[in-house]
Amino acid sequence: MSWVAINSQEGVSESFVTLPTIDQKRILPHGTLPINILNINDLNYTLNNVSELCFDNGTKKTLLIEGYYPHTFGIWATHKLYRITYQIEGGGEQYIVAKIMNKKYGEKEFKLLLDLSECLNVPTPFHFLYDEELGKEDFFDVRGILWMNYVENQIHFEEYLLNWCITGQKKLELKDLTKSLCALWSAGVKHNDLKGEHLLFTGDEWFIIDFEKSVPYSGKEDIKDELAVLIGDSTAYFDGFITYHKISFEGVIKERYLAFINEFLSCFDINLKGNRYISVFSSAIQNKVLKSIYLSLGVG
Repeated sequence: MSWVAINSQEGVSESFVTLPTIDQKRILPHGTLPINILNINDLNYTLNNVSELCFDNGTKKTLLIEGYYPHTFGIWATHKLYRITYQIEGGGEQYIVAKIMNKKYGEKEFKLLLDLSECLNVPTPFHFLYDEELGKEDFFDVRGILWMNYVENQIHFEEYLLNWCITGQKKLELKDLTKSLCALWSAGVKHNDLKGEHLLFTGDEWFIIDFEKSVPYSGKEDIKDELAVLIGDSTAYFDGFITYHKISFEGVIKERYLAFINEFLSCFDINLKGNRYISVFSSAIQNKVLKSIYLSLGVG
């Protein structure tokens, strides 16, 4: 994931100040929060005095606050997400993630992550911090903060597909991912927003993130929906890259794309024939050959 420094012990970071104003606004939090998430002193107090966050021995000292900055191809996350770097006396640097959410979705995701962490790789939730008094006093757009552990990923799913097609990567490591997805559905959960940026690969393991749109799993059609969205979103990302860089979709690149999609779908013994999301995502694909291959998934 991409991060930009916002504030530190030395003050507001130059990397944030030099961003275009519109990008700064996209990163900064909005709504009424229980603490100022960008304030070093507020963070120090919270990390050292909220019992659910006191899981380490020793006093925590906040060193750096970073905001999520997904700048690739102009795609922006709907979340306000922050990575806090802190240090415990006598120890090394550690991370914790803070996600700004309204009460309904914050409590929902906290509980779901807590349950799912027992059976698959998801971020470990620590606490949903919310000030009930703010809501009672009619403050504007009251929100809370979901605190989670930081997943130090190397790459998203759509980037993994891109790398496989472009760089000549020797081996696909999808078994752990397919196992986690099957465990998710077996646990009775449909992610309902299974885009490539919501699957993180650490180099050893795959993690699933962002469950605020999830709904109860209701059957095999849900699996088709999930896979159609994932492949469609990742194919659109891949198309954006090759279009921008004027890369021809033929020969080895085409063969490797087909090999990736076929191997991934074969893990689920399912086809996407007739799925409504195929046509939805096809409208975002510019390369005619790639679009034709993608559309064929819906008629197989």
